[in-house]
Amino acid sequence: MYPSINDATEYELTHSKSIDFVIPDGCLGTGIEVLTHLSSLAPCPDLKVCPVSSPQRQTPPPTFHIHVKDSEVTVSLYLQSETLWFMPLDRSFASPKEVKLPSFFVFASDQTVLPPWRPGRGSGFFKPGQYPVIVPKSHVLLEAFMRLHARDSGKRIGVFAMPMIGYIEEYVDEDGFLETEQLSEPLATFYKELREGGKPVRQWTEELKEALGLLENSGLESETSSLSSELGE
Repeated sequence: MYPSINDATEYELTHSKSIDFVIPDGCLGTGIEVLTHLSSLAPCPDLKVCPVSSPQRQTPPPTFHIHVKDSEVTVSLYLQSETLWFMPLDRSFASPKEVKLPSFFVFASDQTVLPPWRPGRGSGFFKPGQYPVIVPKSHVLLEAFMRLHARDSGKRIGVFAMPMIGYIEEYVDEDGFLETEQLSEPLATFYKELREGGKPVRQWTEELKEALGLLENSGLESETSSLSSELGE
């Protein structure tokens, strides 16, 4: 999540071809308005042929996107209800310097949590003191991909989530940047099972769906995250 879109866009242009924001559903209109008023951005010229909005893309399509002028970079908005629905988000994050972040979020410039730039491992943490960018910790990303895979198994989004789980295992966990003890149950147990490789993925997926209280093909999750529960206590 990037509360300061101007600053984040300027930084990310040299590091990514997609700048992605997860925002509360009720803030979508505000987010679109902010992006459309930036002089460095231009509307999508043709939604029907643009690969960002294509229904055939291998990753979940954004709810809204816009293009950086004279560049291949796009800026996309994703709804919380479709990506991090199990996490509490509110408008106070729009002024991150004025609020204390919940334990499962961190500033992108936090060198105590995030790794530096490493070859083949991404751009690393942001430069300190410049950009008020909020990102979820690595175990939250893992939880999101596991829940997406279970919720949308059999669909393109669910298929996309599985290699992302593998990516986190290989490049985050193996490098010592995943706090597996922070994973809530039953996700911690299922992640351990997946790492050990003792079950076929299909069986593992069905058992994960059952543990999360998912109804077959419902696309809805009846269980809320323990993070949300703790926040309300």
